[in-house]
Amino acid sequence: MSGILNKRHLAEYVYDFAVDGGANGTNIVLSDKDGKGPIPAGAIITGVTAKVVTAVEGGGASTVSWGNDDAEDGYSGTTIAVATLADNFIVNGWDLDASLLWDGSNDHALYVNVAEASTDGAFIVLISGADLTAGKIVFMVDYLLPTLS
Repeated sequence: MSGILNKRHLAEYVYDFAVDGGANGTNIVLSDKDGKGPIPAGAIITGVTAKVVTAVEGGGASTVSWGNDDAEDGYSGTTIAVATLADNFIVNGWDLDASLLWDGSNDHALYVNVAEASTDGAFIVLISGADLTAGKIVFMVDYLLPTLS
């Protein structure tokens, strides 16, 4: 049989204040952590879901966003105020009109072509506004990886 066989994959990344810190203005590349890696070149990202395991806390102006090296808020849609990131809060890119995952003008999902693992495949969390003081978020990236048979 010839052609393309799509295999669904799930990559998991964790932001943990106790491990990663939370200084204002910090880009934390979760895909650079030990045992992790970027989404591979050639993949097609179909969704990104975040679950807050431990409430994110920080100064009154603290925000968090996530995306790749091309768009640091491309999967979160915006910077999210820490008051929103309470225990068990779940969000995906479609909820917040994420630029890489949702076309708000035409109301349909977008998929991310991972042309380069180092940029498109990187998974980044950006801390803005003020330092964080606590929090843990698990991110699940759903993607297809076409392979030739």
